Amino acid sequence: MGDAVISKRGETTIVVTREVGAPRAAVWAAHHEPEQVSRWWGVEGHDNHITEIDLRPGGRWRFGQRGPDGTEVVFGGEYREIEPPRKFSYTKGWPGGDSLITILFDESGAGTAVTLLCEFASRELRDRVAEEGMGRLKASYDRMDALLAAN
Repeated sequence: MGDAVISKRGETTIVVTREVGAPRAAVWAAHHEPEQVSRWWGVEGHDNHITEIDLRPGGRWRFGQRGPDGTEVVFGGEYREIEPPRKFSYTKGWPGGDSLITILFDESGAGTAVTLLCEFASRELRDRVAEEGMGRLKASYDRMDALLAAN
């Protein structure tokens, strides 16, 4: 529905905001139901496998992607805070450090305003992720918006 707006805050934080053209409950579900996550998350053209979503404080998450060349990358972490359908937070490991990501879902006139607060272990890690990963994040949210619009 809308393009993601990405900004840096302080030394170690990235803030991403995006309007999604669907009700908050649907956007929440798209972030936590494995069959939905696998259809929008990650790099387009890769095979997603969502192996774990234990949506509770202390629960684990684990998502993997297999590229066309067979190369596989797995991401994971731990859920910290869960407040359906308003917010959740989780850790994510990166080469060079960890991050804490908090996602907020607020009802808006056009659907749902999604805000990601991404706090990184260092400024260097934040800047590397900002440079390398934000295009993939924007594309993922475009796919999620299209998926929700089709339902």
